[in-house]
Amino acid sequence: MMDLLGVWVGAILTLLVFSYLLGDTPLFRIAQALFVGVAVGYAATVAIYLVLVPKLLEPLLSNVGTDWPLFIPLVLGLLLFTKLRTSWAPLGNLSIAFLFGVGSALAIGGALSGTLLPQLSATIVSLSPAQGWDTVVNNLLLVVGTIGAFLSFRFVTSAERRPLRALDTVARGWGYLGRWFVLIAFGAIFAGTAVSRISILIGRVYYLLHDWLQVVK
Repeated sequence: MMDLLGVWVGAILTLLVFSYLLGDTPLFRIAQALFVGVAVGYAATVAIYLVLVPKLLEPLLSNVGTDWPLFIPLVLGLLLFTKLRTSWAPLGNLSIAFLFGVGSALAIGGALSGTLLPQLSATIVSLSPAQGWDTVVNNLLLVVGTIGAFLSFRFVTSAERRPLRALDTVARGWGYLGRWFVLIAFGAIFAGTAVSRISILIGRVYYLLHDWLQVVK
């Protein structure tokens, strides 16, 4: 009975989402509100029972003498509730500033260590013909495309000296070529996203026809 009820609930929610094909209908808004509510509830449950309780409240209640630095995130978290009242809202700016600072540092550090540095190290490849001409061509395209993509974000004025002007011309031309590599990469990302969305659509249609209506075996 519970499995059958789950199939019907999934089918009804799928049809509510598909109602968006007719426009922004109230049925789609119901499904959207349910999705947002469930997502927020799940995130709050995870934050409370996997982060706040075991890593903040329990250490403070059991071992205050050694874990007293945990009072700092506790105070910063409580200051966020001051945003609920206009007159007290400035007190929460300290917590917001801390969140933005830590978030920016993590984003920049992650971009450097997770994207930029690995990409630079990946361009250190061999162009020896002994590996085969197909490998040489692939490595050459990798190096030219990566450096060109970096040069496409080069925004400097032209130099006055002739050697520097020649170098600037080469850099601009290489950067223009790099823009095409960036566009190709964006096209590949868009194509991958479209294919993934189509596969999700096929999965939901198969769910309706196989699990719900049992038309497809």
